[in-house]
Amino acid sequence: MQIKRVDSTINTNKLQESKEFYMKHFDFQLVYESDWYIELIARDLPTNGISFTLPQREEGEFFNGKGLIISFQVDDVDAEYKRLKEEGVIIYQEMQDKHWGERSFVVNDPNGIHLYIYTPISPTPEYQKIYDSFKND
Repeated sequence: MQIKRVDSTINTNKLQESKEFYMKHFDFQLVYESDWYIELIARDLPTNGISFTLPQREEGEFFNGKGLIISFQVDDVDAEYKRLKEEGVIIYQEMQDKHWGERSFVVNDPNGIHLYIYTPISPTPEYQKIYDSFKND
């Protein structure tokens, strides 16, 4: 199988809030909108999208926002942190350097989904050894 595009679809009653949040704060572009479904794509990465649909029993269960994390790798996590904070987005988890090699922070979208925003950094030597053990020689 050759995957051409990856989308996540969230069942929610917060269609407009979700659309506005992702378009305003993460520069997603509107592809399609109806009274029950909204589709967005990443402006500079059109093979990645996120969609929102009203909960319909025959289409899936209502999403409660728990257990899902969407990760966005960015070039400058510190600049994104500053920008989002200035835009009034509540920071759920403050900036941290992770041992496994990421500098990150977390915000929540209107549905309670964690958005893990990060830039790769060098991992600690302990984690580098683990990563190296998976490399094919």
